[in-house]
This record gives sequence, C-alpha cells and structure tokens, in this order.
Amino acid sequence: MQEYEFAVRILAVVRVRAENESQAREAVASSSAIASPSTNEINLANQAAVVMGKEATIVAVDFSVDEDSVRLIDVDREH
Repeated sequence: MQEYEFAVRILAVVRVRAENESQAREAVASSSAIASPSTNEINLANQAAVVMGKEATIVAVDFSVDEDSVRLIDVDREH
C-alpha cells in the first residue's frame, strides 16, 4: 500500500468578539487559535490573550477545504 502526501490550502473564517474592528484584527493576527482549532485550544489562547491585556476573544474558527487547491506533493512507495 502507498502513502500519499497532499498540500491543501485552507480558508479560515474566524469569528471574533471585540469592541472594534482594529481589536478584532489584532486578535486574529496574534492568535494561535487559527493553528489550534479545537474548542479547548481556542479557550487556552483566549485565556493567554486576556493575561496579555488583549480585549478581544476568538469565538469560533471554521475551516473549509478548497477542493481545487489539493495537489499531490509526494508519494511514499515504501509503505
């Protein structure tokens, strides 16, 4: 059996609760929630943001795969 490795582009939709757009943009840019989409990890990122004085929290992160972006980058014929 072969193993296949694909590169996939992901479009993230990030919902942020903040007083204004500037704070929301800062939360998205500085948050590890995009790389860590589980609910527990988002909560941890938000707790860290509060400790750092951030006034916005990530509410949810949704991912969807652009099917046209999937491309084969490697085939491991050893497995």
